[in-house]
Amino acid sequence: MAAEADNVRSSACNLCFVNCGIKVELGGEDGRRFVKVRGDDQHPTSRGYICNKAARIDYYQNSGARLDSPMRRRADGSYEAVDWDTAIREVAARLAAVKARHGGERIFYYGGGAQGNHLVGASAMGLRGALGVKYMGNAISQEKTGLAWVVSRMVGGMTHPELHRAQVAVLVGKNPFMSNGMDRARPLLKDIRNDPARSLVVIDPRRTETADYADIHLAVRPGRDAWCMAAIVGHIVQADLVDRDWLAAHASGHEAVIAALADVPVDEYARFAGLDPQLVQRAARLIGTAESVALEEDLGIQMAPHSTLVTYLNHLAVLLTGNYGRPGTMGMITQLAQVISLHRARLDENGRDRLQRLPVTGAPIISGLYPGSYLAEEILNDHPERARALVIESANPVHSLPGAPRLREAIRSLEFSLCVDVAMTETARECDYVLPASSTYEKWEATFFPRNFPANIFHLRKPLLSATPNTLGEPEIHARIIEAMGLVEPGELDTLHAAAAQGQAAYRDAFFAAISGNAKLAALLPYVLYRTLGPTLGEGAEATAIVWGLCQVYTLKHAAEAARAGWEGPDAGLRLFAALRDADSAVVIGESTYQECFERIPHPDQRLQLHIPELLEEAQVLRDMRPLLDTSADYPFALVAGSRRAYTANCAIRDPRWAKGRDTTALTIHPDDGARYALPEGARVRLETAVGSALVDLAYDARMQPGTASLPNGQGMLFRDEQGKLLSTGVYANELTDPALRDRFAGTPLHKFVPARLSLA
Repeated sequence: MAAEADNVRSSACNLCFVNCGIKVELGGEDGRRFVKVRGDDQHPTSRGYICNKAARIDYYQNSGARLDSPMRRRADGSYEAVDWDTAIREVAARLAAVKARHGGERIFYYGGGAQGNHLVGASAMGLRGALGVKYMGNAISQEKTGLAWVVSRMVGGMTHPELHRAQVAVLVGKNPFMSNGMDRARPLLKDIRNDPARSLVVIDPRRTETADYADIHLAVRPGRDAWCMAAIVGHIVQADLVDRDWLAAHASGHEAVIAALADVPVDEYARFAGLDPQLVQRAARLIGTAESVALEEDLGIQMAPHSTLVTYLNHLAVLLTGNYGRPGTMGMITQLAQVISLHRARLDENGRDRLQRLPVTGAPIISGLYPGSYLAEEILNDHPERARALVIESANPVHSLPGAPRLREAIRSLEFSLCVDVAMTETARECDYVLPASSTYEKWEATFFPRNFPANIFHLRKPLLSATPNTLGEPEIHARIIEAMGLVEPGELDTLHAAAAQGQAAYRDAFFAAISGNAKLAALLPYVLYRTLGPTLGEGAEATAIVWGLCQVYTLKHAAEAARAGWEGPDAGLRLFAALRDADSAVVIGESTYQECFERIPHPDQRLQLHIPELLEEAQVLRDMRPLLDTSADYPFALVAGSRRAYTANCAIRDPRWAKGRDTTALTIHPDDGARYALPEGARVRLETAVGSALVDLAYDARMQPGTASLPNGQGMLFRDEQGKLLSTGVYANELTDPALRDRFAGTPLHKFVPARLSLA
């Protein structure tokens, strides 16, 4: 293999959770431009593949929006630059004052992991421990907690659908041709289309670019996915496509589920969902008779009406037909760090989860996360247990959560608010202090998201560039705040410093001994690693100390899986960490077996649990044939407030000039609606919902269903060019969304169905 040029470095894309491996060619006058980005052939899962978005990440790294100084808000709302010593001293003092006055539980936390800055998700545990934070939310609780709740209740651990090996692949509310969102998305779609033995089922209201590859496209009526999936599962039961022998061996609660679905009016549900009953039955038969089925769902249903119920029905379709723990189905994964954490249900005598809840609103806490749609309500009240301070890191909730005006008001009302980010985001502009973080390509970083089976990976990424002057990595920011609060006594860490000087084996023994009997150090664990082991790892590499800790725990907890990947023996964790540090690309950290998918089920009977009483009861509501949300004469359009397009991502790129093509920020409708409402293509229109309005350019999309409208995600961010001119960046969708429209089980917002109307501007 030919050696890479000195200016070509390995890393990973930060624009979706797949984090494909990339090779970056550096250049430009200062050597900091990403002049070319291509796929990394050595990456074990992406194997040289990237989507079109990765090629444009120079717009992230070299953005004019970057922050290069701590910012303090003045009394008049404007901001002034201050030095780091002042910033840390004042931030620490104000956080300590809130904690002293109200307790750490009144300091809420949001974020950790956006912008590709994933290590903050781990290192922030030390800051939260120092502050005594109890309530945390992030982007996962905006999207995936319904999935986490269902999978934890049914399986007991996070799973990976083996779409690349499945005879039948099912995609629900997911358009990987545009959004990526899975390994080697476009080659996978082509492989399925070209293999006569394989089939693809796509369930999506729009005839997506992915649906062009489908054998069956169920163009469900917007907001009625639950009836579609209930019809599929109902037909599987009624046509006796259930794998009863497999269920008898591996599952519990299936009898109650089968009984409840035995009289589902399949054809009636299908028609209510806007579908041909025969096509729905064909999809059900395909799922019920295939040798292997893998199903992947995404935001198209996870932020839609009945989202948690649909997730449950999706998993019933897979599990009732025995598609778990076999090649091409669904396997339980192991990860160095769980991104979507296991939810530990506390079941009452009727099998219902006694969820922990936020103190004011009673919002559900799932996988340790509160739903962001409740955040403003949790603040704007006079309840004695309301939130008093908020720490936000690598996240932009004012932009991403529903009801932006209300959330801006809430943050401004707090006793103190802190934002740590790479840019002056919409959220940062509401906070008392903003601390500038180095970008994901300017420091050691990691990608926690990849979830694969049977082999799983981890990518510890070397910095491509030196840090932007006057920025810091989040672990250093956390450490300075902790120290400014006076939480660590002089000499308290001397034993660990001395052990670290003797080598990692000596440090490992001393570290576990130190934290096992010291609750204070355990709460500050990432900080302790950073300040004691970190300095021995090389200048700039201190942040990798938390990964060292994860490696030790992973190789102990998943010793068999780690050993199959080559990490065995008493020093397995040390060798795994060394391999991650040395590798230019991702490393296989463990390999599971299909039998372990069953052995790792944590339920008392070690069986899959198919009966979730709350959701099976909710499924009966569908018999009323009343949509949870609907359009009306006043609001005749169902607005998708945030759709994936060729040049939309996760808000990491603020510069609108990164997007290629026409109509990149336009509102799209079906041409028939244009004619019906006299709205010509290219017109400037007013988009209104019950809570807000905006002006937007209009484009036609014949792939959409009449009566629907779509805005791309990640738009409306404030950005000025090199001359200070404010650039048009599209519509800020969450100025138009209502936080009261949310899933009743998980609290996730219903962004994919917002009643709206249009008129000429």
